[in-house]
Amino acid sequence: MEGKITLLVILLLPAAAAIVGYMIGRKNEKNRDTLNIIITGVELLLVTSLYKEAMAGPIKLFIPDIMGTGMYLKLDAFRYIFVWISTFIWFLTTMYSTQYLIRYKNRNRYYAFFMLTLASTVGIFLSENILNLFTFFEIMSFTSYALVIHDEDKYALDAGKIYIGMAIGGGMVLLMGLFLLYEYTGVFNISELGVQIRQIGNIKYLISTLIIIGFGVKASIVPLHVWVPKVYPAAPTPASAILSGVLLKTGLFGIFITTENLMQGDLFISMVILILGLMNMFLGGFLALFQRNIKRILAYSGMSQAGYILVGIGLAGVLKEHKAVAVYGTLYHIINHALFKVLLFMGTGIIYMILHELSINVIRGFGKHKNMLKAVFLIGILAIMGMPGFNGFISKTLLHEAILEAYYMYHSIWWKVAEIVFTISSAVTGAYMLKIFVTVFMEKSEKYKGQYRDHIRKRALFPMIILSIAIVYIGINPDASLGIVAKGAEAFGIKGHIKVDFYTLPNIKASLFTIMIGICIYIGFVRMYLRKHDGNESFYINPSLNWFSLEKNVYAPALIITFRSSSAIFHVIDRGVVNFVHYINDRVKSISGMQIKRRRYRKIDAEELDFGKKSANYTEELSKEFHSLAELMDKMYRNMNSLKYAIFIVAAILAVILVELIF
Repeated sequence: MEGKITLLVILLLPAAAAIVGYMIGRKNEKNRDTLNIIITGVELLLVTSLYKEAMAGPIKLFIPDIMGTGMYLKLDAFRYIFVWISTFIWFLTTMYSTQYLIRYKNRNRYYAFFMLTLASTVGIFLSENILNLFTFFEIMSFTSYALVIHDEDKYALDAGKIYIGMAIGGGMVLLMGLFLLYEYTGVFNISELGVQIRQIGNIKYLISTLIIIGFGVKASIVPLHVWVPKVYPAAPTPASAILSGVLLKTGLFGIFITTENLMQGDLFISMVILILGLMNMFLGGFLALFQRNIKRILAYSGMSQAGYILVGIGLAGVLKEHKAVAVYGTLYHIINHALFKVLLFMGTGIIYMILHELSINVIRGFGKHKNMLKAVFLIGILAIMGMPGFNGFISKTLLHEAILEAYYMYHSIWWKVAEIVFTISSAVTGAYMLKIFVTVFMEKSEKYKGQYRDHIRKRALFPMIILSIAIVYIGINPDASLGIVAKGAEAFGIKGHIKVDFYTLPNIKASLFTIMIGICIYIGFVRMYLRKHDGNESFYINPSLNWFSLEKNVYAPALIITFRSSSAIFHVIDRGVVNFVHYINDRVKSISGMQIKRRRYRKIDAEELDFGKKSANYTEELSKEFHSLAELMDKMYRNMNSLKYAIFIVAAILAVILVELIF
């Protein structure tokens, strides 16, 4: 019973803190900051206290008459990984925010939505009812939107538009998938869906596709990733850190339960996820090579790292009863990515706090003499590159082993292709991270020598040091986290632990070989092709700015065509309705006049005369009503714009499609 109460507390505590903190912050910001740090620390301690109980068996709590179907919360070992890493990252990021936001406006609003986002994120990972999960998922989209647009400048507002637009669009598609799911299965509980969906035939592929698209927007799956390079640079750095380190995982969590729980590791769906993951890995890394803003590099890097997790999810279905190594690698990379990516964003945030600039062409040489900042940033870089001794090496080794397992199982040349893509993508990761580190922390620049050291506060460095220690500890002692990963894998029918010897000579050689390829790409492509010289100055160019853009060349024209065509359709419909009302109005007037005229040719008594007057008055009032209605329609026609028409027509199309699919 105590565990169930704690489950409810960790869901409600951040939401309550958001309200209380906002009220306190209106009078004393220091007390509000202290409260938020304490609350996120308590949240982490409460989640940690549930470790033994969650490992022993799932903790369940059902509250009826909430969200229509009741609220069903569940915490097992699999979900515990997501909840713990989220609260851990949030605690450190909250501490970091108190230093980062000192010179920002609207701090009170930021912290309120920051805590609400934590509450909704925890709700996503705890939800056993998939409709509850959807509700928290949408709440998270709206609360995180407030973080994205925090600066309220043009760039932030434009980024906010694409973020909320993609989130709402993805949410609508996800909801349609859930409607179909319930129509055919009659259940919403995630643990029951796998059994029920086997009986509904091939419609399950449409349902799973809609759900994966809905979650895929947040997971930045190609081609739904267009919001990523705009949103991450626009948001304040602590918000960017949780967007990449935690909120990205909400979409991946949804895809994971869809492929494994809902579709029971279906081979077709798993192969699609695997291919999309390989595309994410390569395309995200390739685009990161060309960027000059550090946040944009990390944004595309997050998209690439999500590809590793998607590859693991896909391999789990492909390998069937041999999927243990794939599930281990996926869960391990979910943990590791959160640690090193948040560390890199925090290091980037310190640079921005001081210089208010993140273009490597401008800040080159800034960190050469900032030894502490250089050290923690280097740890993050070595981790994401997969260097032996750091946590990224552990999860990447597991995922690489899973690809080899698939090759031995199917003996297809395509698995060799997948391994090559995996290796090249990892090498490209090393190349674009070297681009950042060499330019910012190794090149000389006299204007930054010995300056700004007093701007780097311990309050901002402390969370980075904690993350660095965690990264190195996992890298040196991977078995320490392998136990919880193994317990989490039991949710997918994997019994027992697999023995993994990470630091074998072949694994170390494979990692170092990949890093050497990355160094060659950096020297031969980044420095030789992307780096230009103008007299004594050197700078990087970004040719990708002029390349084909999904947003500009596909999505924007498609939306414009949809809006204009729907506007034209509603123009015809609207004018038709207005003309029809005018016609009825004229007919009523004509009928009214004929009735009164006909009564003059015979003698009528007083009672009939009174009735005739009433009838004439009634028809006259009816005529006035229709005339008013016609004026109203005219006014509506003048005031309604094409955007509103488009919304109506899109909603109508979705409704028609839904009816067709159901019936």
